[in-house]
Amino acid sequence: MKTGYLITGRMKSTRLPKKLTLEINNRQIIRWMIDRIKTAKSVDEIILCTSVNPQDDILEVIAKEENIKVFRGHEDDVIQRLYDASVCFNLDYALNITADCPLVSTEYIDEIINTYKKTNADFIRTLDLPHGFFTYGLKIDAMRKVCEIKEGIETEVWGRYFTDTGLFNVLDIEIPEELIRKEYRLTLDYQADFDFFSKIYNHFGLNTYKTGIKEIIAFLDLNPEIVSINKDLKQSYQIRWDDQNQIKLK
Repeated sequence: MKTGYLITGRMKSTRLPKKLTLEINNRQIIRWMIDRIKTAKSVDEIILCTSVNPQDDILEVIAKEENIKVFRGHEDDVIQRLYDASVCFNLDYALNITADCPLVSTEYIDEIINTYKKTNADFIRTLDLPHGFFTYGLKIDAMRKVCEIKEGIETEVWGRYFTDTGLFNVLDIEIPEELIRKEYRLTLDYQADFDFFSKIYNHFGLNTYKTGIKEIIAFLDLNPEIVSINKDLKQSYQIRWDDQNQIKLK
């Protein structure tokens, strides 16, 4: 079974311009994320899924420099882009998260894949991990079906096509209580998020990309002042997420 990790990324951010190419410890955020995913032994291909917009040319350059694949597709129809990338690279199974999650958990990749092999589930989540650690597992045929039933091309937030239509088998992997931190925010959208990540990367140094989520959580537990840097953004982000997270069916 050929598995691919699809990183959804573009350079269009307005809240934190060019966030994916901002640097911490002299290395760009997107490169730190690629470093991290490369540690996942069960991933056959890492594919940076960006758009055909010229502003995203830099991401293609980075992907090639980091010796991973790149796919350029629709600017706004994200689920179509992910499906097209999966077909292009002949994937049997796909994992996905956005490029603003540089510390995404690689520890659960094997469990997602094994769960898929046992259940044939359409959509598998590790949603109880802190925001920014979790990963989605996607059955290729399920993505194709979403592309067939959706109306319109605005699918930046596509999860509810799987969860709200009643058409798909959705599974949530059980997360140990000691790893559940609903108040922790490890995703890059605002300057405060960048300041938060800078503290983590400065603490763990060049080994940050291979530091496990237990270690990172333990560090944050001991340093609540770091958690507080971007903690207040969680509510405003959730409101924006809910506003965007609408689906239209044919």
